[in-house]
Amino acid sequence: ANEKNNTLKKIAEAQTSNGGFSWFKGGPDDRYITQYILTGIGHLRKLNAISKDDYSSLTPIVEKALKYLDARIKEDYIYLIKHKIKLSQNNLSGYAIQYLYMRSFFPSVIMKPADKKAYDFYFNNAKTFYTNREKQSQGMIALVMHRSKQTAVANAILKTLKETSMTTEEFGMYWK
Repeated sequence: ANEKNNTLKKIAEAQTSNGGFSWFKGGPDDRYITQYILTGIGHLRKLNAISKDDYSSLTPIVEKALKYLDARIKEDYIYLIKHKIKLSQNNLSGYAIQYLYMRSFFPSVIMKPADKKAYDFYFNNAKTFYTNREKQSQGMIALVMHRSKQTAVANAILKTLKETSMTTEEFGMYWK
């Protein structure tokens, strides 16, 4: 119990004032590591490895980090508009895919309307342009779509992954 409480305290202390996390104590906030930490918390919740009491201690931290990350994805979207980048083309970055995947663990945390517009843009981009991604990204997009009740898209991605896989007795299923 003491170790757990110390860990929760360390997580809270590692969060910067704007909700992000840094790689090292005293360093600047970093989007990648913030998404990585929240994805880890999401995985632990999905596995029921975090009790409700422990998660209630993490809730303010998670909500603050989600606001930080929602703002970062909105900045990406605004950048596209500001630089007149064609919104109908594939604008899906690795950060955006990881963000959508991470956000799928926290559907009950409501986004600001302006952030939701950016989320919806990248969500729809993922629905359309998943085929031009590496297999891990396709898997993350499939989970995002499944959790969002977009079963037709999730099933299409799974079908593609199965069709491009190889299976041997020695290695199991894998991709070249």
